[in-house]
Amino acid sequence: MKMIRRITAAAIVMFITVQCVFALPAEAINVTDYMYNRKYTLVTNLLRDDSETLAAIKELGRTVAFMSVSDGKCRAKVFAAQSETLSTALYSAFTRAKASGITPKWFKLDVVVSEEDVTYTKFRADNSGKYIGSMRSGIAFDKKYSAALLEAQINSAGMIDYEKTGKIDFTKVNEALKESGMTALKTVPAKFTLFRTQGYFAENTAYAMKLENGTFATTGRRILPADRSTAELLAQKSSGYLSSVCGDDGKFVYGYYPIDNEVIAGYNMLRHAGTVWNLIMQYEMCGDESLVPVIERSLDFLGKHISYKDNKTAFLDDGTALNIGGNGLAILAYTTYSEVFCTNKYNALIRALACGIVYMQKSDGSFIHTLNRSTFGIAEDYVIIYYDGEAAYGLAKAYGVLGDARFLKSAKKAADYFIKNHYEAEHSHWISYTFNELTKYAPEEKYFEFGLRNVNEDDFSSTVHNTRAGINSASETVNAAFEMYDRLISGRKKCAYLDEFNAKQLLRAVIRRAEYGLNYFMFPEYAMYMKAPETVVYGFAVREDDFRTRIDDTQHFMDGYYMFWKNYDIIEQYKEILL
Repeated sequence: MKMIRRITAAAIVMFITVQCVFALPAEAINVTDYMYNRKYTLVTNLLRDDSETLAAIKELGRTVAFMSVSDGKCRAKVFAAQSETLSTALYSAFTRAKASGITPKWFKLDVVVSEEDVTYTKFRADNSGKYIGSMRSGIAFDKKYSAALLEAQINSAGMIDYEKTGKIDFTKVNEALKESGMTALKTVPAKFTLFRTQGYFAENTAYAMKLENGTFATTGRRILPADRSTAELLAQKSSGYLSSVCGDDGKFVYGYYPIDNEVIAGYNMLRHAGTVWNLIMQYEMCGDESLVPVIERSLDFLGKHISYKDNKTAFLDDGTALNIGGNGLAILAYTTYSEVFCTNKYNALIRALACGIVYMQKSDGSFIHTLNRSTFGIAEDYVIIYYDGEAAYGLAKAYGVLGDARFLKSAKKAADYFIKNHYEAEHSHWISYTFNELTKYAPEEKYFEFGLRNVNEDDFSSTVHNTRAGINSASETVNAAFEMYDRLISGRKKCAYLDEFNAKQLLRAVIRRAEYGLNYFMFPEYAMYMKAPETVVYGFAVREDDFRTRIDDTQHFMDGYYMFWKNYDIIEQYKEILL
């Protein structure tokens, strides 16, 4: 009897399984509909609860709605509708989006909240000689919005010549209008409408988010506080991005110009080394174990580009010369790995690279910048100030791991040269790193003073606080200086320069750069408008250079966020004291 029941039960399970298998295609077809319906509900519920936006729509007297849809692989398509009633406009735009058949991995609603009529002549004057991507309004070429584009569509397709004329590329405009099922322009209009929108975005079916609708600095991305949890989120996402562009051989895709999905040619081993260094710090921030094999194979790739003069002296070979800055960055990668993973496996290599820097140091403390790859003779005596800071910082880090007094002596010799030759005038982030590290082991007044001067003179901290430009290394400069400032204050060290140092402005710059860096992160709500979103999403883009997304851009921004994350509690304490 038991056997019969078991056979019967098995037959029932088999019958149900077969029925489910045959039902899968129909159910799979409905998944897309479910995603559309769910995400539409999420974003429109946010809108209906947003009293400020509803008031703005009411003042306009009509609703203009845009719905953007991307499958994550291709540039988003945008569908617009206008009506005197909110529900009609929303549903009309939604039905057009849904009919596109695009899998809605990313779904975004924008509604117009303000308008401004301008002449084309004035528009050109306002936008010539400006930062690329600085115009943050959409453009409606007619009052009915039958030919209209969102700001993100305009800038992510490079439709405006910001650098010279301020002209709009109407060929690109018409291409985008046609893709959205809108009316192409037959003539260039003499007058049109600039509009601002409030956006709502859904990247999954669990929740949606209201987007920023502020100044140039904040338009169109998610609302996040500049705090430790946000820094950790960025580390989780951007380390995933770097992993995605790291090949099996440990080499990264160097970068993209995402407007046309153009791969940036060439490779730079200095930036490879810096990227590995940063990836290790991001691992420290988020603890994602999947990063470990990526870190190790990229370190192995770095090791294949190191040349030995003898068994005690090594140099990073960038393919054209032996570069002292590369030695410094390679040391940063290997020493940070040693510290984070508690290993001495790279100690011999670190020592050889540091000896390479010492070999290239002159008697006055300055450095030869590059050597010939085959003869080890001088190739270029000087290239760029960054190499000096990278080399000196590498020496200080090597001393921290190895305790070899030669490297501290050499780092101090370089620092004395920087002081004598007024390197603070350049406000280099690598110089800021150097003096922050050096004062850990040589807490001398002259080193503290110079580190403070590097961010204080020429009103540098104020400039960094106020500028709208990305300056991907600015956060590093002020965060390293802040950490050194705290060491000076908490250690009760003597430094007469404190009397003229603006600590309040430095702290404000640290906080502002943490806030501002969010505007350069390729969240999906902006990446979706690029030609191939998956190649840049969750990387950092330099808006002012056609949204360039290079590995070192992510490195520099995240270097700053690492230090902000590391010192967050201290920053909060100083806010109570100074602000």
